[in-house]
Amino acid sequence: MIWTTVLPMIDGAAWPRHAGHLPLILTHVTGGVSMVVLGAIALFIGWTRRLFRWHRWFGRAYLVLGSMAAILVFALGAVAPHDPKSLYIATDTLAFTWLAVAAMGWRAARNGRFASHREWMIRSYVLSWTFVGCRLATMIDFYPWLGSEGLTAAVWVNWIVPLVVCEIALRWRDGSSRLAR
Repeated sequence: MIWTTVLPMIDGAAWPRHAGHLPLILTHVTGGVSMVVLGAIALFIGWTRRLFRWHRWFGRAYLVLGSMAAILVFALGAVAPHDPKSLYIATDTLAFTWLAVAAMGWRAARNGRFASHREWMIRSYVLSWTFVGCRLATMIDFYPWLGSEGLTAAVWVNWIVPLVVCEIALRWRDGSSRLAR
């Protein structure tokens, strides 16, 4: 996955295809890769409490660089000439959702609601990885019977399903029997 989507952007192999919007793509790739790496570090620190003094810094970097990557999704959808155009509605919705979920996590931390912060940031990080799943959807024809719109369908499925599974995992105990608690 990294070899086929990220490396061609870094080594220049895919640059000709993106000549009209290359600076936006490269900035987006930088933010996206940073989002996945920094989010993992921030979650690990928050979970284990090791080197906890660094949690806030890694978290802030995750939010700033992730926000940059997500905002660039909107710009890329507006200027990129690639088809199908319906793909940009799906990725714009994902970017908006990531921004909203990350903002809720930041807000909860600012207000000292750390249990809520933890859950929002878990959702946010799951959505970070769904961006990777959406890139995978551009390489594999998951729904060949849908033609070019199969890509859009795959992007929707690749981000909605992981978010729903994450929500079920986070809320599972809330629906358990009172005796089981």
